[in-house]
Amino acid sequence: MFIVPFTQLALSFASPVWADDSKKRPTDEERGKELYERHCMACHGAMAMGDGPATSALVIPIPDLHGQVKADKPTIDVVEFGRGAMPGYEASFDTEDARRVLKYMSSADAPKPASPPAGAPPGMPPGAPPGMPPGALPLPLQPLQPPLDPDGGDANPE
Repeated sequence: MFIVPFTQLALSFASPVWADDSKKRPTDEERGKELYERHCMACHGAMAMGDGPATSALVIPIPDLHGQVKADKPTIDVVEFGRGAMPGYEASFDTEDARRVLKYMSSADAPKPASPPAGAPPGMPPGAPPGMPPGALPLPLQPLQPPLDPDGGDANPE
């Protein structure tokens, strides 16, 4: 009958489309990156250094995790259920997604700290102001000690 060959013909054209569906599913690395950017970057920052944009509103500092993350069971549990000030994400993604995020953070594809500009002298920290000597680190200024008077006491008693 005409219906059977027509159905076979229709299915033969549909097959390549079905075979292409697998390409729409993200890889573990892509999924890990997507979840990290959506759920983690605000606090942990682009390079997992604890410097995300939300940190200015937090009371507790976020640890620098760059290069220190493992996708092991205890760390997966921290991501899923939280610990200390870190909330758990079990409502947002499952154990496999938690593993994907941690694998992304520990992979070679994860963001790395910025490199010094091309042509910068060796030892120049990334983002260093022009003229900073190589190897010098920009440190926060420390409060100055009050000057001493000639008698050895504090020149500015309060």
